[in-house]
Amino acid sequence: MLRKSQVLTVILFLISGTVWGADQQIDKFLTQFCVDCHSADSAPAGLDFTKISQDLKQPDVLRQWVKLHDQIDAHHMPPEEADQPSQAERDSFLDSLDQTLVAAEQQLAQTQPRLRRLTRTEYENTIRDLFDMPGIALSGNLPADGEAHGFDKVPEALDISHVNIAKYLEAADHVLDYAIATRPEPPAISTRRISLVNRGGFVAHIVMNGDGVLLKNGQPDPDFPPAGEQNHLDQGAHERWGSFDNGASVGLFRHEDESVSPYFIEHVTIYPARYRVRTSFWSFGWDQGTVLPGRGTEAARLSVVQLTGDGRGGQHPSYVLGYFNAPVGKPLEHEVVVWLNHNELIGFNTASLAPAANYYKKKRAMEFTGPGIVVDWLDIEGPLYDEWPPASHKLLFGNMPLVEFKQEEHPGVTPPDHMRPRQLGAGMNRPDPEPGIWTVHSEDPLAD
Repeated sequence: MLRKSQVLTVILFLISGTVWGADQQIDKFLTQFCVDCHSADSAPAGLDFTKISQDLKQPDVLRQWVKLHDQIDAHHMPPEEADQPSQAERDSFLDSLDQTLVAAEQQLAQTQPRLRRLTRTEYENTIRDLFDMPGIALSGNLPADGEAHGFDKVPEALDISHVNIAKYLEAADHVLDYAIATRPEPPAISTRRISLVNRGGFVAHIVMNGDGVLLKNGQPDPDFPPAGEQNHLDQGAHERWGSFDNGASVGLFRHEDESVSPYFIEHVTIYPARYRVRTSFWSFGWDQGTVLPGRGTEAARLSVVQLTGDGRGGQHPSYVLGYFNAPVGKPLEHEVVVWLNHNELIGFNTASLAPAANYYKKKRAMEFTGPGIVVDWLDIEGPLYDEWPPASHKLLFGNMPLVEFKQEEHPGVTPPDHMRPRQLGAGMNRPDPEPGIWTVHSEDPLAD
């Protein structure tokens, strides 16, 4: 172990070139109360004053000295078994060190900030703005960003590993797949009216078991009475009879939970773009089979759901599109334009209703008294484009024309590979016929 006189020489040499220069208060305190223990490889907490850097222009060094300041201020240093400074000595040291650290921090703040990479959220937002694709989803497939001091934008926490690079390249490929036009005309705009209860859907199951009811003209559908003590026939039979395709409104009593995820499953997005969504909601009261005026305006929630896996079941990732009023007894229409990605659909929830379940009760819906929210229908219109080719395509290729690739005109050339995404779930919308292989054409590729 170094003798105290040797340590003192090292400390004096280090301090003489630091931002606090010849501050004798700091020098005296460290020499008298710290170097005996913290002067070797075996020093507590690895803090060796013969090796510690004094360059407070380095953020890591500054943090280390701030930590040292706080430990001494909290009387954790020197330890109880060691010689203790008087309170006056401690205060004098802390005042000197505090002034030095504050000055160093201010100087550091005035220097040019360090460069860092974008966080995954910043990257996603940048791509959305750059390509005019305001809802394209990327961040969920990128590695989580590191954090420092509770923030995710600190340069030293945002490393760049081979995993980061690989995943960001995958994200870039995903963007290009949808940014580039591969047909001479945009996909046809269609408008589809969807019921919340539909063939093969989960909502039909919960209605059959008393957690909802089909309504016509504000009253229970005579062709599909509310579930009571005598249960309905199986769902398949009702689907074959068209019980869920007769234009009835759907009144739900049950709130979304881990086993109930109401989706408008008949539209599963094929072409990422903007879509216009219209819907009609109202609320009512229910008393064991009788429709009554509701307790007041309820809140219905629409969400955008990203199907995963094979698209079946519920609890898929989602985000809230909005909350909408459902006034008592009078349908209120709502409209919103939203970006939908491939294999996304619209979800629904009776947001303002308390959790309730009737499926286990003997008389099911005929035993329930409480509020409900009605979904008359939901229209989805799209895909909607301001121009074609879209802005994302023109950003990459300018005004270069799209031409059809004909293999006979290009012998030996491999045709461009166009992605044909798979549609998940039970969507009833279908892709447009493929127009052939179309790609950009340039008379001077090197210049372009």
